[in-house]
Amino acid sequence: MLRKLWQKVKTIWKLAKSERASPREIGWAVAIGAFAGCTPAVGFHGALALALATVLKKNRLFAWLGSRVSNWLFLPFIVLAEVQVSHRLRTGEWLALDRDTALEQAPALLLDWCIGTIPVGIAIAGALGVASWALAVRRDRRRAAQGAVGDAAPVHATKEAGVTSGPVPEP
Repeated sequence: MLRKLWQKVKTIWKLAKSERASPREIGWAVAIGAFAGCTPAVGFHGALALALATVLKKNRLFAWLGSRVSNWLFLPFIVLAEVQVSHRLRTGEWLALDRDTALEQAPALLLDWCIGTIPVGIAIAGALGVASWALAVRRDRRRAAQGAVGDAAPVHATKEAGVTSGPVPEP
């Protein structure tokens, strides 16, 4: 029973990794997830990323991974950037904000947070999307190079459970 469940989990994992997994699709999926992770929907970033990826027909696994930009370490800085950028765009000046008055100003800051999601979210999504695309291109090139090297050299099987390795040795 556990073996059957494990096989099913492995199959689902392989499908999730290969679902629309070209470098371009991976870049877009991560960008969508990162943008979702920058929204004020704290606690729902993963679900929002999955919903957007499903609607836009992108890789859901990579979109969910992109939404992890909103982790406890980065989220305060993202929120601060969104509030500051939006306030600057709306009023023309930076917001004097410190931790003592932040909670008192919270209702007014919610509008800035929502508006700031757009420019800051686009910037973060763009940066992470391009980085993911570049990594996926690099991954594909490395796989192609390994495949070309592997095809050129004959492979033999060792006696230990059919493990394959390098060229056939000369006797």
